[in-house]
Amino acid sequence: MAAQAFTLVAPDGTVRMDGAMCDGLLDGGLRIALHGEPHALMHFAGGVQQGECVMLHGPQRPSARLHYVDGKLDGKAEFYAPEGTLTRRTHYRAGLVHGLQQDFYPDGRLFEYGHFVRGKPDGTWQRLHPNGAVAERRCYAAGVLVGPPERFDPLGRSLGG
Repeated sequence: MAAQAFTLVAPDGTVRMDGAMCDGLLDGGLRIALHGEPHALMHFAGGVQQGECVMLHGPQRPSARLHYVDGKLDGKAEFYAPEGTLTRRTHYRAGLVHGLQQDFYPDGRLFEYGHFVRGKPDGTWQRLHPNGAVAERRCYAAGVLVGPPERFDPLGRSLGG
């Protein structure tokens, strides 16, 4: 059966969804608008979210770029401030955070980074001062903090436990 286009509009007119369905399931692109402005662009196959999903703060201003495989987040995910600066870059595998995660200061400099393994922090995580020097170092093993965090001043001097 061929996909059939549809449009749904909230009774107050604030939300509009345009997409397509096949055999009662979402199939193809789905666009969501709030107050007439684009808010989300996503794709479905057989009712399951697939491929790129872009959430928007407003026209041409992404708030998130995500990727789905079989309805679960999978691959690189990026999150943005309303001004357009990248605030977080992370990775997913089968719906769980997995791989490098980086958080950024509003000016784009790196704030914190570390790795996840199957949804749990693992290994060394570092938080940075605005000058790029290490502010804090934490070590995890399968989501469990191993020992106390190490803290440092902006010149790299240890502040103790």
